Amino acid sequence: DVPLEKACLLGCGVVTGWGSAVYAADVAPGDTVVVVGVGGIGANAIQGARLAGAKRIVAIDPVEFKREKAMEFGATHTYSSMAEAIPHLMELSWGEMADRVIMTPGVLHGDMMGEAMTMVGKGGTCVVTAISPMDETSADINLFQLAMWNKEVKGTIFGSLNPRADIPKLLDMYRVGDLKLDELI
Repeated sequence: DVPLEKACLLGCGVVTGWGSAVYAADVAPGDTVVVVGVGGIGANAIQGARLAGAKRIVAIDPVEFKREKAMEFGATHTYSSMAEAIPHLMELSWGEMADRVIMTPGVLHGDMMGEAMTMVGKGGTCVVTAISPMDETSADINLFQLAMWNKEVKGTIFGSLNPRADIPKLLDMYRVGDLKLDELI
């Protein structure tokens, strides 16, 4: 009953982004969430964070159109780079930073992880959803903060979800108007 051009979006981008927020990051009501990269996966990580009850959702992307779309999907704030976002996130969160950072840029490079981890607050999680080149084996992470601030780095494939259970659930969410698919086309 769902038109194919909408239902087919649940084959990868929607479920990967939504699952990255809901399952891999375990976004909870009241959380501050940062999504880096607002393509098909990032837009749906924003939707997942919104539906999970995040209080603040910061979307970061260099493309203005994508930042505008991020607001439609549930972002509360947008910035063009992680460097631009960091001082604003510090102010928004009263210095606590983000509970969850979800990395969904087109290509993830190890040098991007330093800024990502700077945005993760004490006890927070950075979810790596984006793909990196196979030969890239280094990441810029402050190991002292990783341990002393109890931060976590977590990888995910397909949003860590169960397609048999979650795709029908997401289709139901679309049918009642909670999940935006038309706006992705």
